[in-house]
Amino acid sequence: MSRILAYQGDHCFELARAEGETLLETLRRGGIALSAPCGGGGKCGKCRVELQQDGRRESVLACQYRAEGDCAVYVPALAGGSICTEGQERTLSFTPGRSGLGAAVDIGTTTVAVRLYDLADGSLLGTDSAWNAQAAFGADVISRCQYVMEHEDGLVLLRESIREQAFSLAGGLIRAAGREERELGELYIAGNTVMEHIFMGLSPAGLAVAPFRAESLFTGGEAKQIRSVKTWAAPCAASYVGGDIMAGLLSTGLWQKPGVSLFLDVGTNGEMALGGREGFVCCAVASGPAFEGAGISCGMASTPGAVANVCWAADGPELTVIGGGEAKGLCGSGLIKLLALLLEKGLVDETGWLLPPEEAPAGYEKWLSEDENGNGCFHLSSAVFLSAADVRQLQLAKAAVAAGIQVLLEEAGLTAGEIDRVYLAGGFGTHLDPEAAVAIGMLPEELAGKTVSVGNSALAGAAMALLDGQSRAAMDEIQSKCKYIELSGDSRFNRAFPQHMMFCEEDELEWN
Repeated sequence: MSRILAYQGDHCFELARAEGETLLETLRRGGIALSAPCGGGGKCGKCRVELQQDGRRESVLACQYRAEGDCAVYVPALAGGSICTEGQERTLSFTPGRSGLGAAVDIGTTTVAVRLYDLADGSLLGTDSAWNAQAAFGADVISRCQYVMEHEDGLVLLRESIREQAFSLAGGLIRAAGREERELGELYIAGNTVMEHIFMGLSPAGLAVAPFRAESLFTGGEAKQIRSVKTWAAPCAASYVGGDIMAGLLSTGLWQKPGVSLFLDVGTNGEMALGGREGFVCCAVASGPAFEGAGISCGMASTPGAVANVCWAADGPELTVIGGGEAKGLCGSGLIKLLALLLEKGLVDETGWLLPPEEAPAGYEKWLSEDENGNGCFHLSSAVFLSAADVRQLQLAKAAVAAGIQVLLEEAGLTAGEIDRVYLAGGFGTHLDPEAAVAIGMLPEELAGKTVSVGNSALAGAAMALLDGQSRAAMDEIQSKCKYIELSGDSRFNRAFPQHMMFCEEDELEWN
């Protein structure tokens, strides 16, 4: 068994490599987070590390390389930068007569956010966040379910990865507040159904295959002892509409509002609910990780160096780069803005084909090149570009979201114009330009002036439920008023999806 020294930031880890194991598998087992959006299939190229062995240093894909003998590996840190932790919850109330500390945790597929509270008076002691350490097991919930199904120790590795991260973030906040970790007595988590299953120690395998059955929807308000901490999970509406959505409906107060609202949380999964105090119809679509930059040639998270906005100036594309400086890649909001711009300029046609230089309108040849298949490639800089394959991934993602909205409208017997308000949740929703979303066909035109960003509504709802028993009970009430529509095999979705793949004029689409 060979020895591997893994360096990440200021830390050095000594790991023992099992026979036949890839570097990625060794790093996973050692608890070292490394982004691998494709789950280790050698397709995304994002798990690249620097390997030093026998006096040589080379760049390798961790998921494909099997080291022989002792070596050193230099692992890039998971992306830094801003993670959305602010929500728009109403004034927090708390149940009196308690003591100690409590933590509210939002477990997203991509990020984790924690708020620490003093349970005696409901005061906020601190907030922290990080990129989900499970990134080494894949960018989306399906890849993580597959890992559990294909590896005997898969559930344990994923469970301990996310638990360690959540308790570590909470521990850092506790120490910063001058308190002791033994005071942490309660934890309330909100996440999608897969993330909640893994954290609570339940296998998510049933969620990955038809008929997509969850082991638990976490109703009833029962807590589980995890590391001597009383832990609740937010109730889930169904297999793919999780506790994060129930928490969002709670924190925004939508479950008590008259009229019709659309709640939309788009990430690697697109979860949505349509309704109000009379109840909701909800569904989930597999939008994929494109909106979060994964699976895109120059895609990245919303971190320093990411292009967040693109407009056309007199001398060409003008970029807004997070943190300033040189552009390193494109985050979700930048991708949508760029696609909207390319459609406006006629550089992407209605089928989604990115035109090569000779087919494009005159004057844009400077920013275009042609790939080996005759497709165009649009260059924002020498380092950042959008390929035809990237456009296809965005096309699939936007079509899934749009088709999901259409099914909800049909189910409710409503038109898009009858929606009073659209609530955009999460980090992606915070930065999304509604006009660009309309331009690419992800949202109907009638909703452009009706959108409001609500930030991390899942974390806000988890905090409400942590502090107040009545809010915990309200979560179950909200869940009971949600009618879930399973879209796999739904004829309405199957009809709407290919229609919304096209980049048509608004009046050519049939938003019900």
